[in-house]
Amino acid sequence: MNFLMYYVLRKLFVRLEFEENEIILEKGIILRRKSVLPLKSIIRVSSERSPLLRIFAAKKITVYAVRGRITFYLRKNEPLPFLPEIRSVPLRPRFSAVLFGAFADTRALGGIALLAAFLRRLSRLFGGEYFDKVTAAISDTAETLTNALSALHIAVPKIAAVLAVFVLAAWSLAFAKKLLRLANLCAARHGNLLRVRNGAITLYEHTLVLNASAVTISPLSAVLAKRAPVYLRGVMIFPSVPAANAAKIIRTLCGITIDNAAQIKPPRSSFFGFIATPFWWTVGLSAALAFVYLTKQLREAMLLKTVLYCAFIVSLYAVAVCWIYMIRSGLSVGETYIRVSSRRGLRLIAVTAPRETVVESALSQSVFQRGDGLCHVRLSTAERQRLTARHLVKSEIPRRTPFRLLGLPRPPIR
Repeated sequence: MNFLMYYVLRKLFVRLEFEENEIILEKGIILRRKSVLPLKSIIRVSSERSPLLRIFAAKKITVYAVRGRITFYLRKNEPLPFLPEIRSVPLRPRFSAVLFGAFADTRALGGIALLAAFLRRLSRLFGGEYFDKVTAAISDTAETLTNALSALHIAVPKIAAVLAVFVLAAWSLAFAKKLLRLANLCAARHGNLLRVRNGAITLYEHTLVLNASAVTISPLSAVLAKRAPVYLRGVMIFPSVPAANAAKIIRTLCGITIDNAAQIKPPRSSFFGFIATPFWWTVGLSAALAFVYLTKQLREAMLLKTVLYCAFIVSLYAVAVCWIYMIRSGLSVGETYIRVSSRRGLRLIAVTAPRETVVESALSQSVFQRGDGLCHVRLSTAERQRLTARHLVKSEIPRRTPFRLLGLPRPPIR
């Protein structure tokens, strides 16, 4: 509907003007909505060309500002006058790097949502027959898996096998979609701009304004492989960077120079603080399983036991992940940057922010941290990004972290 109104009937519904210092966009006929976006507030411009848009020689443009965004359609060769042409030689990763980046960026929960939406749309377009065929295929695969494990004298409930096959199918679908999106990825930098192109079926082009935080997001597989994808302003700019070359890639593409500043790491005494949440979940689930086996009425409830066992295994996995991430967490303050590594969910997030973008810093201590002399260091950037280095030794922060060089007062204790 938007494509029909704002591109095919663009002359009736849209007025788009590029002024010297701003973009003016008006949409609608009876109820018109006017947006004015100053050029100096733009941080990212994204272009998308789906198969339908390519048939009509069109492209969808989304302009992001620090707060808010606007979307409109242009013809394929219609330029944006406020964006210069980038003629630098693009940096192209190998296919193996793209493959690893797609693997590291694929999430099982996102895959489940994608598969559920795919099945719902499939039933709407082609009727319930195709939906039944897909669910039957999943059920048959689960039954085959159950029989194969039974031959090895491994008893697995049918519901657990169905869930495992469904999650694997969902993850595979999400991985294939991510791989197609990252295909043909290349990045080229020109001055204060970075242009990233990628995509095989739908083509994407992102123009990013630098002076922003470079982010590496590492699941456990990426941590163990000592490589991770790099993101800038929410866009993957390089799919797989070895830990030894991370500083070089971030300097080349993001303009952030990383020196060999020492990292302030959490002490070993803070171990329980990192694993506390999944540990207590493990204890609670263990108690629930014991209660199920001791209760005659619940002893034969296979579905309940399957759910509890799956949750118990996930909580044990989370404890191991938190311990591995604790070793790699910490805070580094260099001459021109600040780097914070911390756990977020079941992934290790390392944010490298230019020092001038940090606008607020604070130390916080809980009641339990005061006895061990620990604290959290919380930083906020100009783009409202919050960074937290957890369970650091408080006495090391004022001495080893020169907050005064940030142009900020010494952080208060909260």
